[in-house]
Amino acid sequence: MTVLNLSDELGDASRARLAELADVLIPGGSGLPSASAADVAGQWINRVLAAHAGLAEAVAQVLAIPGAPDEVLRNLDREAFETFAFAVAGAYFMNPTVRNALGYPGIAPRRMPSAEGEAEYYLEDGILNPVIERGPIYRQAPA
Repeated sequence: MTVLNLSDELGDASRARLAELADVLIPGGSGLPSASAADVAGQWINRVLAAHAGLAEAVAQVLAIPGAPDEVLRNLDREAFETFAFAVAGAYFMNPTVRNALGYPGIAPRRMPSAEGEAEYYLEDGILNPVIERGPIYRQAPA
């Protein structure tokens, strides 16, 4: 099996075809951009294919099918449709504009406040006593 590097091999015509097909899946509206407006066929599909090279062949096969975009997608077998839709959706949701419009900033660490009584629970059996008695220790981080 040949592994395709579509992020390098997608020409203008293939990217235009990808944008057409993606717009059928994600037409936009309600304050969200369409797939083509979100540059799904540009840098974002490149990132998807870089992250999951196994999707490249399936995307290339769908792009090679002639016909109206809605008919092409309607006539795909389930596996091909799901794989193509997964790649397109992944590219769409990687775009920070889309994530911000959805109110989703992405995965970031969040401070979780301790529950009431949680600290006391960990102190009950004395397992932390040696640490508490030792006191704080740290090393100065290099500048």
